[in-house]
Amino acid sequence: MELDLGHSGNRETFSFKEEFPVRGPEGEDIPCRASVTAGSTRTGSRYLLEGEIEAVVRGECSRCLKAFDFKIYTEFSLVLQRGRGIPDRIEEEDFILLSEAQEYDFDIFPMVREAILLEMPIKCLCAESCAGICPGCGADLNEGVCGCGEETGDPRWGPLKKLLKEEDEK
Repeated sequence: MELDLGHSGNRETFSFKEEFPVRGPEGEDIPCRASVTAGSTRTGSRYLLEGEIEAVVRGECSRCLKAFDFKIYTEFSLVLQRGRGIPDRIEEEDFILLSEAQEYDFDIFPMVREAILLEMPIKCLCAESCAGICPGCGADLNEGVCGCGEETGDPRWGPLKKLLKEEDEK
């Protein structure tokens, strides 16, 4: 996803489609397909780079463990400047100084990847109503009730349960 800002006019639009892995919530690499539309506005030695990202990420549901695709929409904005230091009124994280070589070959991939990572959910759910899996038998509870029956609990708590029942009967 490289831009040639040095040969562009005062206002240019760029579009990219790219597939790459992103780091999932548990540290694993998961596939991502991103479409990026970016525009650059040149004013003297400075460029304003603004873009929109539409990404489809293949994730795994945190409740039922099934793979599914979810969409991410986000935007980014960045100021690029040739040669001089950072002006006083601009935050450093949104500002990059360009060398002459970078002006003709500026890679926006790290910025796109970071914007997608910031929008990734901590826990992926295939649906808000996902029932998950049974902790006893592992059956998918979205497909119906499992056949393992009601949970009996830890047998070590049995004497306490007897005491509670006796207390309730009094």
